[in-house]
Amino acid sequence: MRKAFLPLLALVLSACSTTEDTAVPPNELTDFEPGAEVREAWSADTGWGGTGKWVRLAPFADGGGVYAANHGGDVSAWALDGGDLDWSVDLDTQLTAGVGGDGDTVFVGTAEGEVVALAREDGEERWRRDVGGELLAPPAGGSDRVIVRTVDGRLIAMSADDGEPEWTFRSDVPSLSLRGNGAPLRVPGGILVGLDDGRLAALSERNGEALWQTTIAEPSGRSPVERMVDIDGAIGLGRNVAYAVTYNGEIAQVEPQRGNVQWSRAMSSYAGLGVDRSRVYVSTAESHVVALGQDNGTTQWRQEALAHRRLTAPIPVPGTPFLALGDYDGYVHILTRADGRIVARERIGGDGIMADPLPVAEGRIAVQTQGDDLAILEISERGDD
Repeated sequence: MRKAFLPLLALVLSACSTTEDTAVPPNELTDFEPGAEVREAWSADTGWGGTGKWVRLAPFADGGGVYAANHGGDVSAWALDGGDLDWSVDLDTQLTAGVGGDGDTVFVGTAEGEVVALAREDGEERWRRDVGGELLAPPAGGSDRVIVRTVDGRLIAMSADDGEPEWTFRSDVPSLSLRGNGAPLRVPGGILVGLDDGRLAALSERNGEALWQTTIAEPSGRSPVERMVDIDGAIGLGRNVAYAVTYNGEIAQVEPQRGNVQWSRAMSSYAGLGVDRSRVYVSTAESHVVALGQDNGTTQWRQEALAHRRLTAPIPVPGTPFLALGDYDGYVHILTRADGRIVARERIGGDGIMADPLPVAEGRIAVQTQGDDLAILEISERGDD
């Protein structure tokens, strides 16, 4: 089944946004009391591949390297320390799914429905396999398999060695949906994936069979738009629990062994969430940032100063008391985890940030813009070295 995507009219260059954002202009940035230091360790141009489409091309980092892809088909590898270019290749196709990887291979997905595997060492193409559907979520590598997701509701496990398909999981998709897919998340013995109909599913790593499927939000309302309950953002992991949030619906804490919902709260988000040891952080569809306690989902704080700025998910910065999140105008905002105060801001180029900031080390994140600026930011408490 081929699904129609909701035009999200107010995003950068008329890519995509939400119905709330089309009605209200983004909040203007205001002054704040500085409480964090942000330093650009290095930045790079990954090659022009900018697009007005909703394409969240996220980088991948592992083993001292950062790997980035742009819409024009370039994939590049950079040294995490210093930013030296290790290699760059042009795949001669439009890329729509950002980079995933395992110990020796990186994977990208194309608008034409191909998965491409490249050697991490030098970018040499190892294989290219047509899976018959556009990919919008980064492939999930590991355990000698790569798991990919197509826009028509399929999850496909492929051999990391040669791309040979091993199993396929199929899910129904609504006739109207947000343009986007959440990435499959590997957990011990299985895979968690948020579906376009508001369900969270756990699949067997071995054969792709559904271990359980839990409804996070039921469609409601009279129109197809009102009934959209996509899970498009990242799934979060806490202390033996998982978290998922839907558009037009709910956020829920789920016990991952059986899929039992521990608690749920009304929430609407297409960006997704971040998790630390005590809280869950969500960017809502209105670009309010909300912190919930993990024990019972009680709201601990809400930050509304960045409303309608099309925020990414709020990502905890390792080794710091801060969150980082990007916006439609290329700004990275730093908030305190304790109370949501804005304490720093840094602009990366002049293009929007759609992919979530990527933690790469203590106090460091990688950020990639739609214009393909890649930057490593170092974040610390104000006054620290």
